[in-house]
Amino acid sequence: MPSTPRFYSERTLLVEAYDALHATDMSGKPIEGDAVFYRELAEEQGGPIVDLGCGTGRIAFFLAEVGFEVVGLDRSEPMLAIAESKRRAAPREIASRVKLVAGDMADFELVRRFRLVVIAFRSFANLLTVAAQRSCLAAVRRHLEPGGVLTIDLFDPRLDLCVPDPPGEYPQPRGEATLPDSGNRVEVVATERRNDPLRQVLTEVWRLTERSPDGGIVRQENEELVLRWTYRYELHHLLELAGFELVAEYSDFAKSPSAYGRELIVVARAR
Repeated sequence: MPSTPRFYSERTLLVEAYDALHATDMSGKPIEGDAVFYRELAEEQGGPIVDLGCGTGRIAFFLAEVGFEVVGLDRSEPMLAIAESKRRAAPREIASRVKLVAGDMADFELVRRFRLVVIAFRSFANLLTVAAQRSCLAAVRRHLEPGGVLTIDLFDPRLDLCVPDPPGEYPQPRGEATLPDSGNRVEVVATERRNDPLRQVLTEVWRLTERSPDGGIVRQENEELVLRWTYRYELHHLLELAGFELVAEYSDFAKSPSAYGRELIVVARAR
């Protein structure tokens, strides 16, 4: 049987529905205010900005629209293709502020320095080893101007969900949205989950079903999500080793204090 493709590796229903689904986390709950949070941080720090794991350019274009120069980097060619179609369709003034680069956030070279680096929406969790995490942070540090800032959005791991056999019955809902072009509905469920606590890696198989307005199935696809969870003080230590000092930590994009099992949002400054 063919293997289940990894997230964003091919032009799949998940890639096509990404923008419609983007406002939900892995539990299907909305994540509100992230783009505004990054805009406010950009207004404090100035540009230019790097958006690592930029995907379809949701954050990059939002920042470009308010006047910032942004370089978006991603290793997914299908996601970058959607971002490039947005760039071509954007007004010239906005399009000129966005540069899209194919590359791996674990090791990249952009031949310039920046005031702000954004790693939004769990993208850092796609780095599955400590070596890859440290390589990424070292590359970020090289690209930041003195006093430049890095912000990372992760989830604070719930320990009950990190055990070898996590609780709960599958399938579990992971979100739904309407495709703007066709009006078809996309439903997402996780059909299974496997945890590797030693490596701090979770694997979920997601089934995406596209339904026509009358409820008929148009297509159905499976994709495999693989993420590494990172504990709060583990992240602090990684940042310190890479030459950063922690400036702030929040549990949501309204800048609420740190909290167990919520968002893990850090802002760190290059020393």
